[in-house]
Amino acid sequence: MAPQWSRLGDDILNMITERFDDIYDYARFGAVCKPWLSFSHRFYNQKHHLFRAHHQLPLLVVPMEGHQQIRGLYNIPTNTLCNQVQLILPYKRCCGSSHGWLIFVDNKSAEIELLLINPFPSESEKSLIKLPPILCYHTVSEMDEYGVKKAVLSKDPNDFEVIAIYGGMKLLAHYKSGDQFWTYPKPTRKLLCFADVIFYKGMAYAVDNHSWIVRIYRKRFKQSPSGNSSPCFLRFKTINQGLSNTSFVNYSGNAYLVETCKGELLHVRRDYWTLEESMAIDAKNEAEERRVRAAYEARTQEEHDQIRQRIERESENQNVEEEEEEDDEIRASQVEEVLFDEPHLSVNFTVFKLNYPSSRGQKSTETLNGEILFIGDNHSVSVPSS
Repeated sequence: MAPQWSRLGDDILNMITERFDDIYDYARFGAVCKPWLSFSHRFYNQKHHLFRAHHQLPLLVVPMEGHQQIRGLYNIPTNTLCNQVQLILPYKRCCGSSHGWLIFVDNKSAEIELLLINPFPSESEKSLIKLPPILCYHTVSEMDEYGVKKAVLSKDPNDFEVIAIYGGMKLLAHYKSGDQFWTYPKPTRKLLCFADVIFYKGMAYAVDNHSWIVRIYRKRFKQSPSGNSSPCFLRFKTINQGLSNTSFVNYSGNAYLVETCKGELLHVRRDYWTLEESMAIDAKNEAEERRVRAAYEARTQEEHDQIRQRIERESENQNVEEEEEEDDEIRASQVEEVLFDEPHLSVNFTVFKLNYPSSRGQKSTETLNGEILFIGDNHSVSVPSS
């Protein structure tokens, strides 16, 4: 008597799929027979299956030779290009991928507009979602060729949220599906330049280059602002106190937040300068600060008055003022050349595990417990190493 695979109950099929570690196992499983295919469709969207699917080795979207808008998929484990799958994507800046969606910046627009594209939509799913423009004091062309450094989704678009890091100052903007406008933090004197964002256990978190980690939440204005704007604003709750931003040693070239397969939240610091190089920069800055302070304190009151009068006279002369601005630009470019002229090659990674929500703060960890981290401009992910 032939085995009746198609008659196995859902409880047994669920026990089988619980052991799947690869998203391709669902495709193989569904190819056995129609009842198994139906089961895989129904149970794939369960929470634990989705969690496993989001911790898979990502496929890389790569350009196809001779085509601007056609992309192929590169499989890392097999070191192969999936020639049978070719994607027709807009010739725009891709600022991230999240939950299977690709996020593009419409750099042809005078404003910052994001497009969410589903490269593999089903018959009932949308393939493109256009978000409202992000307000910015500069157009995309005036800022840089990107406009948005990174954008991540809370989940596969249905009732979803998006957080974007945009502009030269790396500001935050939040969008919730159904809203007409993006939501922004209130103006503040504190410089809020963020490096990465993540949705973790239903909440949003962000980190800057000095290890300041915050939880992000929306709050309504007591009195709704006039004009076309969101009735809410973003607030931050500190989860990990940042390091002093006056010392270059405390600065990381980039920072990332990533959820492990075990559901823990990691903070990864990426350094482009060695500790010795950072300490040398700090020593140079401190020496210059001492020189300027000593020169200031050595001046008499008469010399201070003379300098103030000279500045007042020069401010009336536009030509002199422009020359001073050029000198300032030259000095600034010289400093920038010292710091950023070298290629941005990573010299060190430091990984911390967040204590939250049991307590604030973080602690360094020496092991990833058999996981591989994929960090960068996309939604950071972790996958099992075996």
